[in-house]
Amino acid sequence: MKISHKKYAVSSTILTIIVCFLMGFIDAYTFLVQDEVFASAQTGNFVSMSAKLFSGEWQEALSHVWVIAGFAAGAFAGEAMLDRYKEKGFAKYRYFLFFQSILLLFLAIFEKRTEDLIILIALGLLAGFVLTTFRNVNETMVNNGIMTGNLRNLMGFFYQMIFRKDAEAKRHLVNLAATILIFVLGVGAGTLTILLNADYHLWAAFFISTGAFAWALLSPALSKP
Repeated sequence: MKISHKKYAVSSTILTIIVCFLMGFIDAYTFLVQDEVFASAQTGNFVSMSAKLFSGEWQEALSHVWVIAGFAAGAFAGEAMLDRYKEKGFAKYRYFLFFQSILLLFLAIFEKRTEDLIILIALGLLAGFVLTTFRNVNETMVNNGIMTGNLRNLMGFFYQMIFRKDAEAKRHLVNLAATILIFVLGVGAGTLTILLNADYHLWAAFFISTGAFAWALLSPALSKP
């Protein structure tokens, strides 16, 4: 089936936006519920882990080790999936989003009976996979869970827009700004959900993921032009 470039770009952008919101949503959970750990922001994990290690808080540092290990495994698995299913086009995202939804459903159902380290490894794995797989907003390369690179690139494009009058830089700047805003809104929504009832959080994450999966199934990118 032939897929137009425009349809592919629009559909992948919507998926990246949903997943970016989800990453912020999950980071709020790991930070507020799981001892100030980050699922996606590994710089924060390395800083917190090192500070705890060198201050003698060895056991507290382990939570960061688990999520970092999960993230690394997820990033590796994401590269493997992209390489293996590159001929599948947009359809490959359905496989990942289905797996993501099932994983979040499992965590939501068994959260109270699952060790924290298992939850952290699973969410780190998910974040590594997501950050490797969903990278484009309107053809701008973004990082949907780590805002340091996005902010640095945004300011680079801002400079080019102001001093070089680069119209393309303006478009990339808007896309990066939107990515950062969506992530912040995800963190905010995750925080409000936890304040309402922390037991709802992983269920809400599951429903967000299911929405992304539904979009991947019904997306115009999979319809005939």
